Amino acid sequence: MMMQGGMHGGWFAAWPWLALWILLKLTIGALMITGLILAVRWLRRETSGRSPATPLEILKTRYARGELSREDFDAMKRELERS
Repeated sequence: MMMQGGMHGGWFAAWPWLALWILLKLTIGALMITGLILAVRWLRRETSGRSPATPLEILKTRYARGELSREDFDAMKRELERS
């Protein structure tokens, strides 16, 4: 009796394609995990860190940079202290 399709009915012909599908699924899975890790790191970086600067800190920084004169700084500081 002769076997149809050669070795085991031609099942060995499917092995290269099966290996390709497994490799493709592993690659997609690795990319998804990497993307998830990067997204979590990005979100943690955005939400962590220093608290926002207060208006007085911003005013002091601008004065230190030379963006404001002493008179402007004093006037704005008084305004902030009133509110």
